[in-house]
Amino acid sequence: MDLAIKAAPSYAPARLVSACWFMQEGRWDLVREDLSVSTIKDTPEGRLLLELAERQPRAPDWRHAFFDAWTALGRPDFRKSTLLPVPLEWNHLISTGFTRSPDDESWRFPLAVLHLGSLEQDQQWALEQVRVSPSVPLLMALREQLYSFEEQAPLRRFLLSTVEERLGQLAGPSPRTLQLALASFLAGGPPSAPLTRQDLETLEKLVALPEWKQPPSEQFFLEMRALVSMMYAPGHHALAMATLAQGASLGSSLLRRARVSKAHLSEDEQRWMGRLFWEVGARLLDQHSRLEWETGLRLQMFGSELTQHVPSREQCIALWVELGKWEEAVKQAAYYRWPLAPLVEESCAPRARDELAWMQAFAGKGALP
Repeated sequence: MDLAIKAAPSYAPARLVSACWFMQEGRWDLVREDLSVSTIKDTPEGRLLLELAERQPRAPDWRHAFFDAWTALGRPDFRKSTLLPVPLEWNHLISTGFTRSPDDESWRFPLAVLHLGSLEQDQQWALEQVRVSPSVPLLMALREQLYSFEEQAPLRRFLLSTVEERLGQLAGPSPRTLQLALASFLAGGPPSAPLTRQDLETLEKLVALPEWKQPPSEQFFLEMRALVSMMYAPGHHALAMATLAQGASLGSSLLRRARVSKAHLSEDEQRWMGRLFWEVGARLLDQHSRLEWETGLRLQMFGSELTQHVPSREQCIALWVELGKWEEAVKQAAYYRWPLAPLVEESCAPRARDELAWMQAFAGKGALP
């Protein structure tokens, strides 16, 4: 950054990053110096940072100072900003550099789940950890990670069946949540096998379960944040783990099998399947994260097509449109593109608690959590 500024003192992106860095350091004089450069002074980005510099020292936290500054300036649209860097992927591993007491290894398995590449050289250790793990959300997060690999990937082939077996053991003969019940229902079978009438009879019993998952995302987030507190941006990493633990691939797997099932089922059976998928989606819509809602809506959209129930389909489309508006509002503020680490880190806990309320605030529907 310093080299870029020395080589091109008026280079606006470097000045923006520099201003953000000094803002985090509380060097408000240097912040204003950076923002006074002609190439950034009158830009929407520069005006927002200047407004933030005025508000942040008096605000309770970074996120409300930013939100209030953005609102005060008329909610400018930064979706096409050429000055802001691209956002990090939600599951990006920022750093593995840390120190911990050699007597405390409680963090090691969660970190390995987050960074599966570290298991390539220690697969047997990972297998043993899976076999004794008491944590459903941690194992569900690992299952999601493994499902993101190709089917023939060595690590997936080595670990996945044991992960699913352990989840089945923890679920027992009577799973308490639909997430666990579906994990057992889908385990071991070909991913593109058509659903049979017997499968639909089994699903009929499963969708009576009232809860999607336990514990809530916020509880698992707090647990993971404490375990990875030695890492840079622990909230970012803990939120990634909590998101993985939501088990969204279960819904994708159901949809995949349903699409190849239509040719094998009668019209009545297809409508039956549609009603069951609507119920699975309803459990996901009881949750508070964007990913769970998106997965639930996909299931309900497909279900309404099969049942041919127009009001249900219209309801689903209306919710899909609303979710899209909330997402675009956050993108309009470019919240995750501003190079202000405490700003993004502060958002993790309220998003783990209720990401939908977080998004709605940017769309003008409620206060920022």
